[in-house]
Amino acid sequence: MIHTVNHNVTGDNGTQRNIIIEPVLHQSTNHELNATGLYKLYKGGADGEATLFEIQEIAPEIGESKPLLDDNKNPDYLGQIRFEGDVTSKWHYSEGTLSNYEQQQVVEFIQNTN
Repeated sequence: MIHTVNHNVTGDNGTQRNIIIEPVLHQSTNHELNATGLYKLYKGGADGEATLFEIQEIAPEIGESKPLLDDNKNPDYLGQIRFEGDVTSKWHYSEGTLSNYEQQQVVEFIQNTN
């Protein structure tokens, strides 16, 4: 998965919430974007549609010269999932507050999207 997507997950209490799944990519020498196995997670919009520009400052190379907001200081940051190899391999969740059930839903979505 090389595109940022919105996805709904069901919490342990049965409520749904929207999250943004942002793949961290690496640009190869021939300018192709390749997945790194790292996915950052953010709170999505209440209507199910949000973009990272709504929660993240515009990068200096794109717009105004403002520093990017550190993920750990971003109140919308929900953590990250890292796969050890391809998306069918072992994974690890860190830096966030998603429950095991929510984590599993995100992992299944990523695996089914790739």
